[in-house]
Amino acid sequence: MARGVAEGATGVSGAGVVLKKVGEVTGDDLLACDALIVGSPVYFANMAGEIKTFFDSWGFKFRLFTDFKMRNKIGGAFVTGASVSNGKETTMQSIHAAMLINQMSIVSGGGAFGASATTGPDSPGIDEKEFEAARALGKHVAEFAAITKRGSKS
Repeated sequence: MARGVAEGATGVSGAGVVLKKVGEVTGDDLLACDALIVGSPVYFANMAGEIKTFFDSWGFKFRLFTDFKMRNKIGGAFVTGASVSNGKETTMQSIHAAMLINQMSIVSGGGAFGASATTGPDSPGIDEKEFEAARALGKHVAEFAAITKRGSKS
């Protein structure tokens, strides 16, 4: 899914994409980005612990919460879950909530809340329709970031 998101974003003129696991992201990475798309597997209808720790570190480790240093950056979310109905939308909403608390602007794409895929034991893996939803999310977030950045300079 992350590769699909990145593929969609790189199709937007002027967009630069950096694909990292949350444990590799630095405070400088976050300050330098115009947009941030976070993905997570679904655990009990919520984001994975590693993703939650990532958002928690914005205040304590990276000191981004002070002065709302992520304000007006564009955010988006994507998730994978084992079954059709196991909390994918609530997981995307929990990622959105962490972004909104930091005064980011949320953009959807690929679906109402972002992009999602069913990847459980009865699933053959991420299919082309789900991968296309990931690409649509990346494209929409990158387009919105470009428009927002261009608009802020006029």
